[in-house]
Amino acid sequence: MDRQKVVAVVGVLGVAGLVGTAGLIAVGGGLPAGIDTVAGETETQPELLHFEAAGSQCTDRYQANSSTAVGVGGGSTEITHAQNVSLPDRSYALGTPTFEALNDSAYVLNVPVVETAKPPRDCQGVARYNGTMRIPAGDESWQLIVKHDNEEVTTIRGNSEQSLMGGSVSVSQGVSAPDPQANNTTASDG
Repeated sequence: MDRQKVVAVVGVLGVAGLVGTAGLIAVGGGLPAGIDTVAGETETQPELLHFEAAGSQCTDRYQANSSTAVGVGGGSTEITHAQNVSLPDRSYALGTPTFEALNDSAYVLNVPVVETAKPPRDCQGVARYNGTMRIPAGDESWQLIVKHDNEEVTTIRGNSEQSLMGGSVSVSQGVSAPDPQANNTTASDG
């Protein structure tokens, strides 16, 4: 066979394979279990991969200090977020967090504050956590709403794109401040 005929035969076989695969998907109602794309990739489910909280301690001056790192690869976006949490006093700690999808592009991390058996102390408490979440990488932008004890404190917005050549991500972050009236303190001479 000459070169043109070989190229033609390979081209016809490639087209037939694609048509056959498309036909199986159309007739069979989808791909085999666990395979979500023709390339054989499985769909990434939102998941809290890691969460670690430091014990509470007293502080003279609370700072909301936070950091966020985002990476994309393998069909998913990983978001690592660390932040300080203000506690009523040292007898409180961070509880077991929840991570859930609100829809296909919005997710919520809620870090509860719980009372412990430690004796109360007359000081403002602070604890820091570090959590890594995984969400699907896609063509749409996403947002991660961070709550401390059901109060929204931070919203992280991003756009992750995945292709055969790699991935890219862009991120912005907004901080929610508590009601200014709720944070007022007054001093009096006693």
